[in-house]
Amino acid sequence: MMLSVDFDDLDTFNCTYGISEQKSGALRVFVEGGLAFPHGILLRENSGVRFVKCDKDKSKSVEVIFPRHYIFDPSRRVRYFEWELTDDCLLRARTKSGEWIQYKSKADSQYAMHEFVGGCWFVFEGFSFSKMITTKYTEYRKSSTGNEVVQELGSRSFVDALSKEYFLEGVLETPPGPGWMSWNIYAKSFHIEIPDV
Repeated sequence: MMLSVDFDDLDTFNCTYGISEQKSGALRVFVEGGLAFPHGILLRENSGVRFVKCDKDKSKSVEVIFPRHYIFDPSRRVRYFEWELTDDCLLRARTKSGEWIQYKSKADSQYAMHEFVGGCWFVFEGFSFSKMITTKYTEYRKSSTGNEVVQELGSRSFVDALSKEYFLEGVLETPPGPGWMSWNIYAKSFHIEIPDV
């Protein structure tokens, strides 16, 4: 499914990226997880679905259309793949291993409710040029090695007035990673491709 969305509406800072490929004038980047959406709704169109930002009281859960949908508790550094709120608005959530965790306070419950998606492709159509800088992690990912790998794709000479600049930042899991990646991409348009499950 093709999801049209304004790139600037997305929160990509916590994304984890996998493989990328360049073909047929497009650059495709796999998003493993960490992608966050603002409040919004989905509208059906001939070419797929469009995401439209809206107020919280009018929004619907758009995350359910993604193959990977989870919440993350940054204080415990754990992902939950199934969750519910009790009548007292306390979080009860299941980890990947199947363990159910019951939160004891509303504040902790709200802090753990960071919703993320993944398992999709960022597609940059009319791709002309990109520059990626990856700072490699140490063996156990405790810190950076300080070693940077710079990769360029395409040609700066193809960047024109119709090209837009997109910026990705996050963890790159595939070579030259694992590491922290900053990636400037020049292309004419952007959409998300969600694989059929």
